[in-house]
Amino acid sequence: MTELTIQPLAGADIDGLNEAYAIYHDAIELSEQRTEAVFKALADRPDYRFLVALRGTAMAGVAVSYIPRESDFWLFEYAAVAKAERGAGVGARLFMASRLTAGLGRVGLIEVDVDTGTAGQAQRLAFYARLGCRRLRGLDYLLPLETFGQPPPMCLLALAPPGVAFIGVDTIERWLRGIYADVYDRQLDDRRLARMIDPLPDDVALEAL
Repeated sequence: MTELTIQPLAGADIDGLNEAYAIYHDAIELSEQRTEAVFKALADRPDYRFLVALRGTAMAGVAVSYIPRESDFWLFEYAAVAKAERGAGVGARLFMASRLTAGLGRVGLIEVDVDTGTAGQAQRLAFYARLGCRRLRGLDYLLPLETFGQPPPMCLLALAPPGVAFIGVDTIERWLRGIYADVYDRQLDDRRLARMIDPLPDDVALEAL
């Protein structure tokens, strides 16, 4: 099998963006998707990074990360793998490459469906567990996207150093406010922020998946 390579995808690469969007549209739950125009516009933002996995000249997958300047976190927003490449380690390679791009000193955050009994949900959580991600206990994550319907129940995972057992609620609030404002263009008085933050204790535990 041809070796897999990971490389950045620039907004000026129209063909590459078209191929990346096709993989994304096929792989991601519709209610968690952005429109095609919004998805492609992210590639031009300085606080976003698109990475693609290539098998020879064929695109095997794409990862989209929000990496705010001078912050202590990054958001692994989307990872999508072509059908023929699923189960071959492409997603893990994209995740680790995205982490290196963001910088190892940051905490990685991942929006993911909770396990309500479907095989796909369990597989996604197991995938992130193998990568060392843990759940922010008690945080019922509300994804502020309604373009294609109501998103499913979600949780927020974190990739933090193994010795970190808790994260302060003030830090989590700052992260959530940044995501709502800068990633999803929501106002900071959005009631969903209070619904997520108010039930949390002062120190939020990181628990195994």
